[in-house]
Amino acid sequence: MLPKKPLPIILVISLDLLGIGAMLVIFILFHHVLRLDSSDPLQNIVFGDTQTSVEPTVTPAFEVVEATDAPEATPTISPTPSPTPEPGDFSATFPSDETVDEDVYGSYISDTLRIVITQEENYDAVYFVADVWIKDIQEFKTAFSDDTYGRGYASLPTVIASNNNAILAISGDYYGGRSSGIVIRNGDLYRDSVSTDVCILYADGVMETYYEDEFDIEAAIERGAYQGWSFGPKLIDDGQVPESYNTTSTIISRNPRSAIGYYEPGHYCLVTVDGRQSGYSRGMTLEQLSQTFIDLGCVAAYNLDGGQTAMMVFDDLIVNQPYKGGRTVSDIIYFERSDAE
Repeated sequence: MLPKKPLPIILVISLDLLGIGAMLVIFILFHHVLRLDSSDPLQNIVFGDTQTSVEPTVTPAFEVVEATDAPEATPTISPTPSPTPEPGDFSATFPSDETVDEDVYGSYISDTLRIVITQEENYDAVYFVADVWIKDIQEFKTAFSDDTYGRGYASLPTVIASNNNAILAISGDYYGGRSSGIVIRNGDLYRDSVSTDVCILYADGVMETYYEDEFDIEAAIERGAYQGWSFGPKLIDDGQVPESYNTTSTIISRNPRSAIGYYEPGHYCLVTVDGRQSGYSRGMTLEQLSQTFIDLGCVAAYNLDGGQTAMMVFDDLIVNQPYKGGRTVSDIIYFERSDAE
């Protein structure tokens, strides 16, 4: 029996290097990817004044005057103070008029939620605007596919909407397609890295957009960040179309779009633009999308994931005509049906 020949030194070194490489890949997988995919939030954000109640100061109905030789004083009546709404309570501005124009695409009105959807056309593009009023900040909701945070989870927006009893929903920022970027959902912070422009909806109802280099995550948490998205870019800069956009030329050009706009606390709009469909809708450039939100009267607006992702769902039906039928997504923005239904 012939003795076995030893392996060539080059082959031995190559096998050793492959083994080391495999171990590094396994380390990176466990240390970064699996850590990122943990469904537990990094932090639950306390909404400052919105989650604390101040004990009312009790004022007597009249002033008590000690008895003296002087004539009896007439009691002084103090007026009952007017109630002050808690931060995040938009009852004072919530519309009381329930009439809706007949030419709208769809509408929904409850005691705490008002939605009116219209179909519009401009720039050779067809788009849908959902005008939304809420009475309380917790009416504004977001949801993950499979109700789980992490990459690798994706469902059609119709499925996520149905699972959450949504009357209205749009595709979100597709956080699951990236390993970085702010993720704040319903008051829970899941990811705190900053990699692009950021949009924050605060618990007091104010929505603000930030360029990447001006965003302070600690300040946002301290202020009471309720929802946070990271796709972008921001679409309105001091009331104007931005001079430039913090994104790629592919995203700047004509595309189907999904975006959110802000008027005032408690009043928002969701916009879905169809595109890449000759003879029907070409989509919008970012400049056209910015001008659309300015024309709507918004003071802030933010671009979400578009292209084939851009979808709007109302009453379990797809409102728009998604490019190639749409696709699965990791998250949605939605508003829930009333429990009375």
